[in-house]
Order: sequence, then structure tokens, then C-alpha cells
Amino acid sequence: MPITILDEPTATALAAVSAPQEVRGPNGVLLGQFIPAALTNISFAEFGVTVEELERERRDPNTKWVSPEAVMERLREIDRCSP
Repeated sequence: MPITILDEPTATALAAVSAPQEVRGPNGVLLGQFIPAALTNISFAEFGVTVEELERERRDPNTKWVSPEAVMERLREIDRCSP
């Protein structure tokens, strides 16, 4: 369900945003993240990666792919070595 911003200063501030931003309440509590409409072609807005960039990376023969299992094993290894 969309949330309509009724006060003009907030709407103006959000309209000026050019990158994903955290939205916090008056008490500083994180409410969520605002992603500008101009960035709708971004798959992972928090990283600023577009669908085209993901596709280019997928087709790049120099890209090194690692299985989820290998990633998890590496994370377990790091965890074992951490104090």
C-alpha cells in the first residue's frame, strides 16, 4: 500500500534524493529505505547495481563464480579462525 507524503518539505527532500537513503522517524528509529523512482532499473539498489550491469558481469568470461556451498565453507573457516 503506497504511503502519500502530505507535507511539502518532506516531499521536496525525497524528490531531491538521487541514491537510496535510510528513512528514520523523529526518534531516530530506522523506518525503512527510500529508493528514488529514477532508480527503478536497479536490481540491488543498496549497491547501485543495474540489471544491465548484472547481465554484463554474468556474460564476462573473466568473472569468477563461486557456489553458495563454497561461500558458506569460507565463512565457517573465517569464523573458526576468529577470536
